[in-house]
Amino acid sequence: MFNLKSKLFLLAAVLIFGGFSAANAQINEGTSIKVNVPNAFTLRDTTFDAGIYTIERTPSTIDSPSLLVLRGDNGSSMIFDTIVARSNNAAPATRLVFDTVGETTYLTAIAVKGQSSVNEIAKTKAQTRKLAEGNVARLYLTINDANGF
Repeated sequence: MFNLKSKLFLLAAVLIFGGFSAANAQINEGTSIKVNVPNAFTLRDTTFDAGIYTIERTPSTIDSPSLLVLRGDNGSSMIFDTIVARSNNAAPATRLVFDTVGETTYLTAIAVKGQSSVNEIAKTKAQTRKLAEGNVARLYLTINDANGF
């Protein structure tokens, strides 16, 4: 039987290893993705106009590595959190994933070329309701010139 010290050591080891794994699966610090989005889109509960946007990690080292910043050339910006989903295959290209439900287009995921993880964006209640109604169109916007990749 394991004693209390052994259990605590095992728990600490699992948490530390899990933290390193999660940190390595994110968009790398100093990397930015610049993309021209052709249509208006919604991120969380905020709608952004079509235009040029940059996505990067927050500059603070104390923030979670899954926190990203979206900045538009028109001055709009938002900090948002993502959920890391794993895949068996590496992404063939850097791309943004959009779901169009009804008349609203949602940014739902960010895949980085060569990584086997995808940064997914949690769905809002309104988005979940609309998804339940059906008629979802998925659009992949491939980015050819991502700085730092």
